[in-house]
Amino acid sequence: MDLQSFLSSLADLPWFVTALDLVGIFFFAVSGALLAARKDFDFVGSLTLSVLAGLGGGFTRDILLDRGVPASLENPLYLAPPALVSLLVYVKALHPNRLNLTITVFDAAGLALFAVSGVMIAHGMGLHPVSVVVVASVAALGGGVLRDIVANEVPSIFDPRGIYVVPAVLGAALAEFAATHGGLNALSGTLIAALIFTVRMVAYRRGWRFVGADISQDAESLARLRRLARQAQVAAARRAVPIRGRGTRLRAGRRDRGPAAFGPREEFEDQVVVEDYNPDTQAITVVDPASHQSVTLHPATGVMDVTDIRTGRTRSFDEPEEG
Repeated sequence: MDLQSFLSSLADLPWFVTALDLVGIFFFAVSGALLAARKDFDFVGSLTLSVLAGLGGGFTRDILLDRGVPASLENPLYLAPPALVSLLVYVKALHPNRLNLTITVFDAAGLALFAVSGVMIAHGMGLHPVSVVVVASVAALGGGVLRDIVANEVPSIFDPRGIYVVPAVLGAALAEFAATHGGLNALSGTLIAALIFTVRMVAYRRGWRFVGADISQDAESLARLRRLARQAQVAAARRAVPIRGRGTRLRAGRRDRGPAAFGPREEFEDQVVVEDYNPDTQAITVVDPASHQSVTLHPATGVMDVTDIRTGRTRSFDEPEEG
């Protein structure tokens, strides 16, 4: 068998589509479980986000294509990755420090694999090329959207940091073009998935944006918020005093009145107001009136959650890398 015949034979291997689905489910499930860990969800919450992220896209795809019982319900094997991943994260076998970056890596891998498998399935059912791209894109994006909505996060498709939808759509279009010309097989499908993953990660790391995208949270403003939150955290830690047999509490000031007075209120009156402080984890929440933003800093992971008070929209940022 020559090389051309071999590559052609790879185009009709059902195991490859199943393999793409299972590996894609695993990657999406990891992103869901890690997000649950960052949100301090319990095992049930972790499993829920893993299932939604891992199975949501394929479930939606199968319903749109009217394939009968979705593959994730027809074959119990599809439930194994979310369950395994949730257990690994719960016992902290998977507990990286740079949570947001790691979540993005696994999410990008799932995005790429589901885009390709979606094209293979939809094209095999004889859909119009445009419909194939739409179905594949929905399959690639659906799990992440469900995961973020349930976790009360801004869905990645609406986040101007990096480009998220474009790699999936263009990758699906490229895969459909290859399928139309008889060139979509295990090898080309893997290469297209790698291309989608690469574009998504480069866009994320370089912060690519569309013209007109929100740029209010640039590197300088984020560095300022992190610096103020750290200063407030250090000052609040100085005020925390141990209570025998009952952990720690904050040393109250004369002007302390409820949660808004937690932390070094008098020291940051002209910059940020400390809304909450946990002496045990040293996590702190401050409000910056100048930018209308609330900031929660988690010292254990370095993750900083920034919420726009006017819209309620929250975005999370890893601690900047050294150098």
